[in-house]
Amino acid sequence: MAAHHRQPLHTPPDTNNASDYAFGDSDQLPSPLIFRLVQRSAVPPSEKAKHADRKAVYCGVREFSSEEGHVGVPEWLMRDAGLVAGDSVAVEFVRPEKGLFAQLQALDGAAKQIGDLRALLEAHMRSKLTALAVGETFQVPVGGMNRPLSFSVVALEPMNVVDIVDTDLSVDIVHADGSVINSQMDDDSIGELVPGVAHNVEVTGGQSRIFQLHIPAQIKSTDVVVTCQSGGDVSVCASRLVRNVSILDNTWFDYSLPSQQPKRLRIEHNELPSGSNNVYVSIIGFAAATRATVEVHFDAHRKAESTVLAETALEVGSNESVCTNCGSNVPKDRFIMHQTVCERHNSKCQHCPRVFKRGSVEFEQHWHCNICTEAGDVDDRDKHIYFSHTPHACSCNPVHMYASVIELTAHRRTECPERLIECQYCHTNVAQGSLPTTAEAILRGQHEHEWSCGSRSISCVKCKAYVPIRQVKTHMQLHEMKEQRARANIVPCVNRECVRERGDNPLGLCAICFGPLYSGQHDPDNQRLLKRLARTMHSQLTSGCGNKQCKNLHCASGRANVSNDAVPLTQTAAAAMLIPVLKAYAPLATATNGYLIIDYSGIDLHLCI
Repeated sequence: MAAHHRQPLHTPPDTNNASDYAFGDSDQLPSPLIFRLVQRSAVPPSEKAKHADRKAVYCGVREFSSEEGHVGVPEWLMRDAGLVAGDSVAVEFVRPEKGLFAQLQALDGAAKQIGDLRALLEAHMRSKLTALAVGETFQVPVGGMNRPLSFSVVALEPMNVVDIVDTDLSVDIVHADGSVINSQMDDDSIGELVPGVAHNVEVTGGQSRIFQLHIPAQIKSTDVVVTCQSGGDVSVCASRLVRNVSILDNTWFDYSLPSQQPKRLRIEHNELPSGSNNVYVSIIGFAAATRATVEVHFDAHRKAESTVLAETALEVGSNESVCTNCGSNVPKDRFIMHQTVCERHNSKCQHCPRVFKRGSVEFEQHWHCNICTEAGDVDDRDKHIYFSHTPHACSCNPVHMYASVIELTAHRRTECPERLIECQYCHTNVAQGSLPTTAEAILRGQHEHEWSCGSRSISCVKCKAYVPIRQVKTHMQLHEMKEQRARANIVPCVNRECVRERGDNPLGLCAICFGPLYSGQHDPDNQRLLKRLARTMHSQLTSGCGNKQCKNLHCASGRANVSNDAVPLTQTAAAAMLIPVLKAYAPLATATNGYLIIDYSGIDLHLCI
């Protein structure tokens, strides 16, 4: 049932086939499938009426993958029904009316912090819920928040249980105190960064101060500079979508060590989508209380920065020698004096080429990591170990450990199911969901939410066919291609699986489709050509083309790819399907110019390309 986390629930044998008679004699299952689920005790039939007051929940089907006699139910639905793993349940098919109105109550004050709560709810209900019942509670995951938001169903129309699939549902959202929740954020805890103005902040370890920054469209790059005072340290992170910017959830970041001051974020104009100019900036403390100054600088005409090689080896002249202590080039006539004074006053680090004054504070506090090549001050050790060498787990999979915060942050910004994205179809900020599994989803780079959201169908304004939203652009391009062909008098290939221009051959195929059927043998009456066509089509219908991505229903491979229940055609059935095509090409065998009088528009030819 509709869930990611499923618990097995044992169902009595007499409920397993309860839906056999509920659907009637129709060969097609009703859509959507909605079931009433209620806890059922092992009591005699005569006493079942006493238990009719048990709480019932309503749910749809996510997939038919449970074992016989078991039902998988999400944890939040189990809590609503008062169920635990192993309980016996009664499953009843129901047909509630389409919903017209719903009043939802937010049970969490954090709902006021969501930018567009109505759009977030719409996206969740469309992809995760099938039915609503008065009194039930459901949870909505929010990207950038550690826990989901909870909502209670207060009222429904026209009934206390409604179907919300493919229906226009009017929704009112109220707070726990009865006030209407505004769709716009209004939180005084978020400051505003103004260019040219220094903002003083104070944060302690683990705490953050969040600012909102508006970047004008004409700005080429933006620099956020944070200077720490009183020897403290902070990390600077920024994000376009995540309001509660953190060490893990961000787009731009500076995790540099305490000795590396100031902290700096650079946001390029090409890193911001068109029409989106608001960025959230977070100043996060690491250990002790730290005071810092935050400044923003806009650059409308930034030029390319020149690259300077910081550690360029200097050529040693013929009259020079290299000091073995500090590495400087020294004239040979002064080399002995220089090296004597240098070794007396300077000390060279044994692990790096840095040189310090002997006995200085800088030399005493100089530090090298014993795991990697990082170097700095002693005060840098704790932050470096935490960010670079401390294992961390992501909330999406607590079992898997990442070697460092850096690796975990990279995971959270790319493949993590909890990563916040702006859906290109519903235009809401939602978690992207699990990794794509189908070839089309991988090519489109779409995760679970966008793939599910793009699966909704709409009617084409030109041909009235129902097309998935994600394929609308391609579908309209096909219409445009057909219109261009009509204007240019381009005759398409007879093969219905091809969109190329028809070639000059008796079968009316393009050069690509006709290539496998071509032969250099003398064939004035086209008899051999028709035999090759018949063999090719018969082999395709019975054996298939072998392409795992084939969707041609006139091919054994295509039928197997489309449906696992496809039955292979027999030799006789395949031969019967060839007869209409061969009859259409009959004039080819009766006259040398027979293809000039063939009506190619009536030929239903489907060849795999």
